Amino acid sequence: MKKPVAMLILIVMASAMLFANGKVEKAPLEESKVLKIFVPQSPGVPQGMEALAKAYMEKNPDTQISVRSVPFGKYKEQLTVMWSSDEVDDIIMSAVTDAPTNAYFGSLLPLDDILDVSQQGLFVPSVIETATYEGHLYAYPFRESCSAMYYNKEYFALAGIEPATLENPWTWSQWKENILAVRDAVEKKNGQRLWGLTFLSNPGAGDFWITPIIRSNGVKGSNTYKAISPDGMTLTGYADTPEAMEAYAFYQDLYQKDNICSLAEVPDAFATGQSITMISFLATASQLNSKFPDLSWGLMPLPYFKTPLTHTGGFAISVSAKTKVPNLAKDFVKFAGSEEGLVTYFKTSGVDLVSRIGFAEKHPELYAKEAQQFFLKNLEMYGEARPITPGYTLYNAIIGFDMFEDIVSGADIEKTVKDKIKIFENQMKNL
Repeated sequence: MKKPVAMLILIVMASAMLFANGKVEKAPLEESKVLKIFVPQSPGVPQGMEALAKAYMEKNPDTQISVRSVPFGKYKEQLTVMWSSDEVDDIIMSAVTDAPTNAYFGSLLPLDDILDVSQQGLFVPSVIETATYEGHLYAYPFRESCSAMYYNKEYFALAGIEPATLENPWTWSQWKENILAVRDAVEKKNGQRLWGLTFLSNPGAGDFWITPIIRSNGVKGSNTYKAISPDGMTLTGYADTPEAMEAYAFYQDLYQKDNICSLAEVPDAFATGQSITMISFLATASQLNSKFPDLSWGLMPLPYFKTPLTHTGGFAISVSAKTKVPNLAKDFVKFAGSEEGLVTYFKTSGVDLVSRIGFAEKHPELYAKEAQQFFLKNLEMYGEARPITPGYTLYNAIIGFDMFEDIVSGADIEKTVKDKIKIFENQMKNL
C-alpha cells in the first residue's frame, strides 16, 4: 500500500502546483509570438487596428496581439515615455510627418527590408519622401490625407459664379475676386454679411493648412516651394524669400484689410451658412452630411499663386527600435499595409484616403461617394509632402502656429518671419 499512497501524494502535489490560485497555469507563449501595438484614439483608429489584429491572429493562431490606445492629445508624450523605457510597444501608428523626427532620435527600425525601392512606386511619392530619413524608410504608408476647399453652392449660384475644377483651379487673386462678388450678392439679397473663408479652427494656422498658400507662390523646385532646406535644418533662404513674403502679406490682408477671414473662433461657420468657403479634409464631408443635411456644398481644389498643391500626410505604421520581436512586428506591418489589410481596417474604422496607388480603383465599393472621388483625384494631382525635417514638431509649432497667428494678428511680417526663423534654427542646433 505504500507505493500507491506515495504515488497519490505525488499526484496531489502536482495538482496543487498545476491548479494554483484556482486555475490551470498555461504555458506562456513564446516571446517571439507576442506582439504589442500602441495607437492614438483618433476616430476609428483603435477599432481598425483591433480588426487587423484579429484578422492576423486568425491567420497565425500561435500569435498573441494586444492593442492599447490613449487620447490623441497625449499620444506623442506617451510615445516618448514608452521609448525611454526598456519595455516598449512593438508597433506604433503616428503621423507620417513624425517619422523623420522619431528616426533621428533612434526610436524606429528601418523598414527597407519589407518595402524596398522596387515596391515604393506602389505608393504616393510624397508619402515615401516624408517617411524616409537619410535614405531609409521608417514608416509604412497607410492612411493618407490632403486638403481642399469646400464651397456653399447656394451662395455661388446666387452670384452666378461657377466653381473652380480640379483641371482648372483658381489663383488666389481669382478666388478673392469671386468670393467678394459672392459676399456682396448675398448681402444685397438678405443683408447677411458672410465670412469668405474659415477653417476647422479660426484663425487659420498650422503647417498642413496654411503653408501651401505660401509655397504655391514659388515654381516647383524653387526655394519658396521647398519651404525648408534639404536637411530640414534651415529656413533662411526658403521661408523668407521675396515670394514667400508676398504670400504672407496676402494672407495677412485676408484678416486685417479685406475682413474676409475671422480672427475669432466661429463654431461651425461653414456648416451653419456663416462662411462662403472652408479649407478642410475628407472627414468633414461625412460630418456635413450627417449633422447638416440641408446644407448644399461642393468641393474645389485649393487656390494657388504659381503652382497648385495640397499638403499630404496621414497615419503610417512603424516598428519600435527596441522591439524584441522585429521580424514578427514587420510581418504584421506588411499585412496591415496590404490590400487585404486595408480592406479589413476600413470596413471597421470607416473609409479614408490611402497611400497605396490604385487601391480605390480596385475597391470602388469603398469609394462610391462624390467627395471621396474628388479627394482621391486631388491627392493624385496636387499632393505634396509637407516640409521634411527631423524637427517637424518644432517647425509646426514655431512656424505653422506661432508665426501665422502673429501674422494674421497684424504683426510686422518681416520682423515676425525673421524672429521665428531664428528661433527654429537655434532650437534645431540644440537637437
